[in-house]
Amino acid sequence: VGAVGGINSPEMCEEAIASGKVDFVILGRQMLADPNFAQKCMDGNEAQIRRCLRCYKCFPGSPEEGYDDLPFTSEELALYVGHCTINPLAHLPFDPDALPAPKKHAKVLVIGGGPAGMQTAMTAADRGHQVTIVEKSDKLGGLLYFTDIDIDKPDLRNFKDMLIREVENRDIKVELNTEVTPEYIKAFAPDAVVLATGSVPCPPIKGIEHAHQTMAVYDGTVECGKKIVMIGGGLVGCETGLYLQKTGHEVTVVEMLDRVANESFGMYREALVWEMEKNNMTMLPKTKCLEIKADGVVIENADGVQTLEADTVLFALGMKSVDASALEAAAKEVGAEVFTVGDAIKPGKVDQATRSGYLAGVDIAK
Repeated sequence: VGAVGGINSPEMCEEAIASGKVDFVILGRQMLADPNFAQKCMDGNEAQIRRCLRCYKCFPGSPEEGYDDLPFTSEELALYVGHCTINPLAHLPFDPDALPAPKKHAKVLVIGGGPAGMQTAMTAADRGHQVTIVEKSDKLGGLLYFTDIDIDKPDLRNFKDMLIREVENRDIKVELNTEVTPEYIKAFAPDAVVLATGSVPCPPIKGIEHAHQTMAVYDGTVECGKKIVMIGGGLVGCETGLYLQKTGHEVTVVEMLDRVANESFGMYREALVWEMEKNNMTMLPKTKCLEIKADGVVIENADGVQTLEADTVLFALGMKSVDASALEAAAKEVGAEVFTVGDAIKPGKVDQATRSGYLAGVDIAK
């Protein structure tokens, strides 16, 4: 008897076999996330495994199976299948083993220690470059720090922790609690500069001073009351709202578009919305936030204008890239190659961070 589905750890495999439930396990999506899963287990390198997030980036569902919200046809899906959020080597348009060696071993400055910066640093170090990551906070991980708190993100936390371990296992210098300035770049004199400076929230609503940015829930800077109104029902708003609902709050999500979690689709969105419904979250799509007040939110939808009472108002209204133009100018002034990765290109998801980071790493001194 073999079993397949959601198996992403050697511990899970061992437990299932040792307990006599199965004779062998079958790995599907996990082999896209890390084709060397079995070899790493055999070599005792389980900590290096990129454990599948079950995010459905590789295959979100089939139009033939009724997933009519997929943003592509069956033919387009065939080209899409096989990409991976955490494995930048999946579905590459070239053979990474055939890459020529870099023209020289460059002195590389990576500005930012989020997933994009870490992936760039790892790839560059593996190609023989001398790499330094400079991070202005006290830890690596970037925006993925929230996974240390959110109860539904153990797989993404495993990925973040794996990246940090892999950076530590390489000859990569890391400087924390350090903000890079143009003067820092000039003194460092790099051959290549990687802008992995990330993104910040961009709130445009009247009364926003009465609300808190959603990610503040995870860093301890806001203590949420019982009734919470979440302005913005994209993935960040929905997933953070779900975390709060599961930890004892009453959450209402307000979203202008026709549906919540619009940027997600297929099986993942279906599962997320079901989970929100199961936990009795209130979802208000097709609803505009007119104003945020100290004790609530004024909204407008098909039922007219009304006020939602709230002990705490949170907003997840999108992000904007950090302005790194001064750093880019300083890098060019000293004659360094400049690469931009992750949210510094445009706010995106983890897959953009890992892929852009890998591609930048292989392009240094190409």
